[in-house]
Amino acid sequence: MVGMSDSLAAIVPAIIVMITGFVVLLGDSCVPAWRSNGKALNPSVSIVGLLIALFFNQTHIGKEAATAFNGAIVDDPFSRVGILLLGLTAIFSILLSMTYLENKKLQHGEYYVLILFSLFGGMLMVSANELITLFVAIETLSVALYVLAGFARTEEKSEEAALKYFLLGAFAAGFLLYGIAMVYGGSMGLAHDGQPTTNLAEIATGLANGGLMSVSVMLGIGLALLFVGFAFKAALVPFHMWAPDVYQGAPTSVTAYMAALTKIAIFTVILRICSAFAPISVVWLNTLQVIAVLTIFGGNILAVTQDNVKRMLAYSSVAHAGYILAAVVAVGVQAGKFRDLAIHATMFYLFAYTLMTIGSFGVLIWLSKRGRDCQTLNDLKGLVKRDPFGAYVMLIFMLSLGGIPPTMGFMGKLMIFNVLLQSGLAPLAICLGIASIISIYYYLRVVWMMCFMEPDNETVSDRAVEQSGVSIAVVITAVLSLVLGLAPVIAQNIVAPASNILLH
Repeated sequence: MVGMSDSLAAIVPAIIVMITGFVVLLGDSCVPAWRSNGKALNPSVSIVGLLIALFFNQTHIGKEAATAFNGAIVDDPFSRVGILLLGLTAIFSILLSMTYLENKKLQHGEYYVLILFSLFGGMLMVSANELITLFVAIETLSVALYVLAGFARTEEKSEEAALKYFLLGAFAAGFLLYGIAMVYGGSMGLAHDGQPTTNLAEIATGLANGGLMSVSVMLGIGLALLFVGFAFKAALVPFHMWAPDVYQGAPTSVTAYMAALTKIAIFTVILRICSAFAPISVVWLNTLQVIAVLTIFGGNILAVTQDNVKRMLAYSSVAHAGYILAAVVAVGVQAGKFRDLAIHATMFYLFAYTLMTIGSFGVLIWLSKRGRDCQTLNDLKGLVKRDPFGAYVMLIFMLSLGGIPPTMGFMGKLMIFNVLLQSGLAPLAICLGIASIISIYYYLRVVWMMCFMEPDNETVSDRAVEQSGVSIAVVITAVLSLVLGLAPVIAQNIVAPASNILLH
C-alpha cells in the first residue's frame, strides 16, 4: 500500500498551487504592506507559484506511473501533460488579467486566489482515477469559475452570466452525481472483490475481462448520465446554451481562462473515462459521434450570424469542442486500438486551442480602453491603420482558429483528420472538413473588418492602459501558434507522453 508521504508526493504541483492561493489570500487580506502593493504582488506571487508547480510537474515526466490515496489519484504521464497545459493556461490568463483588471478598476486579490483554486480543482480532475474524487474536483473548479464570471460586480451582464453559469452548472452537477451513483450500482462484480466500485481502473479491468457480458442496464444509464454532465461542462450541443451569454457577460480575462481551462480539464477526464470504457465502446461510440457532428455544425453555423466577437468566439469554442470530441471518439474504435493516436491528437489540439483562444481574447483586452471593452466587430473596423500590431496578431489567431496553414491550429486539425481516417471514421472526418470551411467565413470576416473597413464614431480608438501583461501573453501565444505550426514536432514531443495513460 502506498504511504501518505508517497501519496502527497504524487500531487505536489496541486499542493503548491493551493498553498500559493492561500498565501495570496492571507497576504492581500492581512498584510497592509502587501495590500498597498497588491497590484504587482498578487499576480507576481501567483505566477511564481505556478512556475514552481510546473517545475515539480516536469520533474515527474520520466517517472513511472503510480496511484495514490488508495487508487483515488493517479500520477501518470497523461495527467502530467494535462497539468502542464492547465498551468500554462493559468499563467497566460494572469498576464491578461493584470491589464484587464486595471482597465476595469477591479484590482482585488481574491481574483487571483480564485484563479489558483480553480486551477487546483482542474489539476485534481486530470489526476482523478475515481469518480467521487472526480466530482469533488469538478465542483472545486466550477465554484471558483462561478464567482469569477460575476467578478465585475457593478455590471449587470456579468452578474447575469454568473447566475446562468451557476444554475446550469448545478443542473449538470446533478446529472454527474446521479450518473456516478448509477455506475456504482451497475459495477457489481467488476472489482476484484466483487463489490460495487467507482474506481476507473477497477472498472476498466473488469470490463476488459468480461466484455459486454459484464454490462448491466444500470451501468449503461450511469455512463450516459456522466456524458450528459460532461457535455454541459464542455458546452457540447445540445447542452451549449449557456456558453454565449456567459462568455459575453463575464470579464474578458475570465472568459479567456474559462474557455481554455474547462476544455482541457473536461476533455482529459472524458479521455480517461472513454479509455476505461473502451472494451464496451459499442455502448457509447455512436452517441458520441452524433453529438460531435451536432456540435461541429451547430457551433459554426451559429457563429456565422454573430456581430459580437466574444459571442462569436463562444460559438467557435462550441465548434472546437466538437472537433476535440471527434478525436476522442476514435479512442473507442475497435475497443481502443487507436487510443494512443486519438489521445495524442486530442492533447495536441488542446494545446493549440489554448494558445489561439487565450491570444484572441488577449487582443480584445489589448484593444480595450478604461471603462469600455472592445467586443464587437465594429470595434475592429480599420484596425490595421489604427494599430497594425494588434491587427496582425489577431490575423494569426483567426487563421489558427480557422485551421489555415502555417498555424498550429491547422496542424491540430490535420492530426484529428488523420486519426479519424485511420480509425475508419471517414464520415466524421468529412463533417469536420465541411464545418471547417464554414468557419473560415466568420474568421475571415474579422480580418475583413480589420483590414478593409474604415472606423466610425462607435469604434474603440484607444488601447488598454498598463499593457505589459497582455503584451507578453499575446506575443508569446502568437509566436508559439506560428512556430509550433511550422515545427509541430516540438509540440508533439511535449504531449506525446500523454499516450501512456494508466488503466490498471
